[in-house]
Amino acid sequence: MKKLNLTSRRINASISAPRKSMDSDMMATNTMLDSRYLRQSSSLIQDALQKGFDVLQLANGDIVTTGTKTVVHQYVWDNAKGKLVKTKPDSRKSKHSSEDEDSSSVEESEEA
Repeated sequence: MKKLNLTSRRINASISAPRKSMDSDMMATNTMLDSRYLRQSSSLIQDALQKGFDVLQLANGDIVTTGTKTVVHQYVWDNAKGKLVKTKPDSRKSKHSSEDEDSSSVEESEEA
C-alpha cells in the first residue's frame, strides 16, 4: 500500500487563497470609491429602478439588473386565407399622432 503525501499541497493552496481574496477585496473597495464608478453606477441603478427592474450590486462592484419586457403580438382573422395573420399592433405614439391629425383636420374644416 502506497502512502500519498498531499498535505503540503493542500496547506499551500489554503494559505495562498486568503491572500488572493484580500487583494480582490481591496480592488473592489478601490472600485467602489472611484468617483467615475459612483456616477455611472448610480445613474445605471436609478434608470433600472425607474424601469421597474430588480437591481443587485455585488461586493466586487458588478451590477446585475433583471426585469421583464412585455411583448405584444396581434393576430387578425383573414377570411380569404382562412387563418389568423400576424399584424403589427398599434403603438401608443401612432395613436396619439393620429388623434392630433384628426383634431387638426376638424379644426381646419370648422374654419372653412
